[in-house]
Amino acid sequence: MNQNNSNFVALHPLIRELKTKRNVFTDFPAAIRTLFFLLFVTFPVLTFAYSEPPDTIPNTVPDTIQDSTPMRKIYLNQTDFNSIITYSARDSIYSDLKKKQVHLYGDAKLDYEGIDMTADYLLIDLKKNEVLATYTLDSTGRRIGQPLFIDDTDTLKAASIRYNFETKKGYIQEAAIKQDEYYLSMETAKRQPNEDVHFVHGKFTTCNLEEPHYHFALSKAVMVPDKRIVSGPVNLWIMGVPTPLGLPFAMIPLQKKKERKSGFIMPQYSLASAYGMGLQDLGYYFPISERFQTIAYVTAFSRGSFGFRNYSEYSTKYKYNGNFNIAYTRFRYGYPDSTVFGTTSINWVHNQDPKLNPNWSFSANVNFNSNSTNKQTLNTANNPQYFNNTLNSDIRLGKRFGTLPISADLKLSMRQNSTTKLIDLTSPVFNFQTTNRIFPFKKVNKVVGFSYSNEFQNRSTFKDRYLKNGNFDSIGHNFRNGFTQNVNIQATFSVLKNTIRITPSATYKQIYNFQSIRKSVNETNNTVLIDTIGQGGFSHSFTSSVSLTSNLYSYYRFIGKRKTLLRHVMTPTISFNYTPSIQQGIATYYDTAHTPIRYSIFERSLYSEYLSKSSGRIVFGVNNTFELKQKSDKDTVTGFRKTRLIDNFFLSTDYDIFKDSMNWSDLSMRMVINPNEFINLTITANHSWYGWNDTTGQIKKEYAFRTKQGIGRITTASFATSLLLTTKKSRERLQNISNKMANTWNPQYQQWILNPNQMVYFEIPWKLTIDHIFSLNLNSNATTFRYKRYLPTNTVTLSGDVSITPNWKISARMMYDVDNRAISNFNINLHRNIHCWNVTFNWTPIGTNKNFTVGIRGNASMLQNANINIRKPPIVLN
Repeated sequence: MNQNNSNFVALHPLIRELKTKRNVFTDFPAAIRTLFFLLFVTFPVLTFAYSEPPDTIPNTVPDTIQDSTPMRKIYLNQTDFNSIITYSARDSIYSDLKKKQVHLYGDAKLDYEGIDMTADYLLIDLKKNEVLATYTLDSTGRRIGQPLFIDDTDTLKAASIRYNFETKKGYIQEAAIKQDEYYLSMETAKRQPNEDVHFVHGKFTTCNLEEPHYHFALSKAVMVPDKRIVSGPVNLWIMGVPTPLGLPFAMIPLQKKKERKSGFIMPQYSLASAYGMGLQDLGYYFPISERFQTIAYVTAFSRGSFGFRNYSEYSTKYKYNGNFNIAYTRFRYGYPDSTVFGTTSINWVHNQDPKLNPNWSFSANVNFNSNSTNKQTLNTANNPQYFNNTLNSDIRLGKRFGTLPISADLKLSMRQNSTTKLIDLTSPVFNFQTTNRIFPFKKVNKVVGFSYSNEFQNRSTFKDRYLKNGNFDSIGHNFRNGFTQNVNIQATFSVLKNTIRITPSATYKQIYNFQSIRKSVNETNNTVLIDTIGQGGFSHSFTSSVSLTSNLYSYYRFIGKRKTLLRHVMTPTISFNYTPSIQQGIATYYDTAHTPIRYSIFERSLYSEYLSKSSGRIVFGVNNTFELKQKSDKDTVTGFRKTRLIDNFFLSTDYDIFKDSMNWSDLSMRMVINPNEFINLTITANHSWYGWNDTTGQIKKEYAFRTKQGIGRITTASFATSLLLTTKKSRERLQNISNKMANTWNPQYQQWILNPNQMVYFEIPWKLTIDHIFSLNLNSNATTFRYKRYLPTNTVTLSGDVSITPNWKISARMMYDVDNRAISNFNINLHRNIHCWNVTFNWTPIGTNKNFTVGIRGNASMLQNANINIRKPPIVLN
C-alpha cells in the first residue's frame, strides 16, 4: 500500500542493542553499520499491522469541532522507541506485508541526528534481516541516485550496499569514502563480523575527480577500523597510466577525526654543491598534542657537512602562541680546502593574547646566529633574511597597574651586525613611565599636565668573536650602565576662538653614569691617552619650549560642469626651544704646549655627553595638503568624488640665536603623493644655506648667496616610487588575503602581510609592481669631490606574475642598477597547477644567491610535507 511520502518512526530495540558497538564514522565499516541501523528503523511500520487495537479510544476532541472524515489510527508501543528519524521519498513508499518488505522509490532520504543518507532506491527485508541500497537507471542507461552517506566532513558513496543484521556481514560494490582530504574507492568489499573490511582493486588518492590525476592502486587490502589499511602490492598511477614506482606491500595508518599522525617529511635533494651531494631537511613530524607540535630535521652532504634542526610550534587559545627554531650546522668544503667551522642559530617568536592578563604582557622575538650573519647557510633559496646585515633579538616583560596611568617594562635585547662584526647587548633595560599626561587637581585644572619616565640600562658592545670564543671576561669588561629620568610639564590652550593653539612645555632630565673617562697627554709622542675609570657622576639638562600652531583653509573653484573645487590646508608652526648650558662632569687636561683643553668625562659613558653651549632655536615649519573635489555620478551618497593630490608637503628649518655663526640649520623637505591605492610617491631632501669649497666640498660659514653660489645646495635627496598595476578586483582580493593572514599567528606570514603584492595566486590573472628608488648623497670625500659631487643610487625593482592559462603562471622579480647599467638580482618562477599537485621551477641566475630549484608539492594539506625539491646551490653557479 502507498503511504505518505514523509514519515516519523522510532529506533527499534534491535538497533539499540547494536548501537552499543563503537561507531566511528571516519572508517568505512562503521559508516555502513550506522547506515543500516538507520534503514532498519522502518521495522515498526510493519509491526503496526500485527498490533491489535483496543475497542475504544478516549476522545478528547469536542464534538463541535470533530471532522466527519474517518482517520486511520496507529498505536505505538512507547518502550520500542529511542530516537526519532525522518525519511521521505519523491515517488512513493510501498510496504509489502506478505513479504515483510518496505520499498522507497525516487530520491529516498533519511535524516537521523545530523546524519544524511540518500539513494534512489531503498529496500528493507525484515524476513531476511537485510537492507539494500542502490541506484536506478534512466532511459539513457545512466545511473541515478547512487547511495550517499554524509556525516559532517565525511562522505561515503557506493553503487550498492547489502547488509545482514544477524550475521553482521555486508557486501558493497564500488564503494568510495571521503575523509578530510583523501579519497578511498573499492571495486568490491566485504564487511566481516569483527568489522574488518576486505576489498580488492582499491584506489587511494587526494584528487577529488572521478578519474583522479593520480592514485595508488591497492590490489588486495584489509581495512581495520580506526587503525590501518594493510595492502598487498601497491603501484602509483598518473593520468591513468601505471608507473614503475611501487611497493610489494604497504600499511596506511588511519586516524580518528582531527587526530594527527607522526611521520617522515620528504627532504630536498642537492645534486651538486661545494659540499658534495646531499639531502636537506629530512624531517620527522611529532604531533605532541593539540597545543604543541615539533619537527626534527637532519641535513647531510657527501663531503662531511651536516646539520641538525628542530622547529616547534605551540599555541593555547586566548593565552599565547609562538614557535622556535634551533639549528646547528657544521660546514666542510672538502679537498683541497680543509676548512671546518660550525654555526648555531636560535629563532624564537612568542606572542601573548591580551585576554590572558590585561596587566602583564610577555613577548619575544629572538634571531641569534653565532657567526652574526645569515649568509652562511646551506639553503639560500628559502632564507628570507639572506640579504639582511643585522640580526635583532628582543625579549620584553611588561606590567600595567590596573587603571593607574603608569606602566613598567623589563627588556633584553641584542643587535648583531655582520658588516662591523659588532654585537650590542643590552641586559637588561628597565623602564618606568606614565602612560599619558597626569593632570593634578583635575576638577579645576584641565590644561597643565605632567609626565614622568625613567630608565636603567646595562649595555655592552663587543666584537662577535668574543662570544664565539667564549671570552666572557672581555664581554663583561665592556659593560656600561647608567640611570636617567625625565619630568615633562606641558599645557595646551587656544586663543582667538580656537584659531591658534599654544603649547608651552618644560623638560628636566637627570642622568647618572657609573663609568667615566680621564684624559691625559703622552709628552713623548704627543698623543692623547684615555682611561676608563669606575667612577660615576650626575649630569642634568633643562629644556623649555613654546609652540604656536594654526590651520589655514583656502579654496579654488574651477569653471566647468564638474564643479571642481581645490582645497588647500596649510598648517604653520612656529616654536622657540631654549636649552641652557648647565652641564656637569667637565674636566680639563693640558697638551704639550700647556694649553688647557676642556672635555666631558662622560664622552664614552652609556649616556654619552659632549661639551655643549646654550641654544635658543626658533623652529619654523609648515605642512600642506591638497585635495580635489569633483562632481561624480558614481558616488550615490554625496554626488562628489574626492581625490587627494598631495597627502603632505612639509618644510622645516630653525635658527639658533646663541650661535656666533651658521645660525640656520638645513631646510628639510618631505612630500608624499598617494592619489589612489596603487600609486605612492615619497620625496625627501635636505638643503644647506651655506657656501662650500668647490675643490674639497667643505662647507663655509658664509651664506651661499654671498659666495655667489646661489641659494645653497642639496645635501641629500631621495625619490621613492611604488606602482601596483592589476585589476580592481585583484587589488581587493590581495587586501583580503593580507587581512586574513594578519589573523594567523604563524610568523612566516609576516613577510606576505607587509608585502601582499609579492604573493602568487592563480585566482589573480596578472599583476605588476614597479618600485623605483633614486637617491643623492653629497660626496664627503675631499679628494674626489671635485670630480664627483654626489654619490647616486638608482635602483628599479620589477616584480609580477601572469597566468598563461588557468593552470600555468609565470612570476619574476628583477632588481636593476640604473647607475651601473646592470641587473643586480634576477629571479624567475614557473608555476604549474595540476589540480591536486603544484610544480614550481625557481631560478636565480643573477645575484649573490644564484640557485635553481624544481619543486613538486601536493595541494592537499596532508601532502604539504610530501614535497620533492631538486636544487643547485649558488656556489656551483658562480
